[in-house]
Amino acid sequence: MTENLTRMCPHCDAALPDGAKYCANCGAFVAGDGENTFESAKTFVMNSAAEAEAAARGLMKDENAQKIAGAAAVGAVAAILLPISMATGALIGGGIMAYNRFAKKA
Repeated sequence: MTENLTRMCPHCDAALPDGAKYCANCGAFVAGDGENTFESAKTFVMNSAAEAEAAARGLMKDENAQKIAGAAAVGAVAAILLPISMATGALIGGGIMAYNRFAKKA
């Protein structure tokens, strides 16, 4: 059954020939023959998580992103504490953010 599986590059999703240590498409280092599918998946997930964390840290330096994240947190708390749906909680959080933003202008 495993003979039909093709190894894929975790960086560009190109098919890899057996025993490849570098991707012919993007040139990224890929694991050799000794790495199993579980280890490949774990490496891919860990790399993706690190990239997502770096992107989130960059976004959180932006004032508007901080406001949106705060409003989403308020909405999530409202949805957990009150017997209402997540959508209603998000609307409440968005309403609080909008009120704070426009109340300062008035």
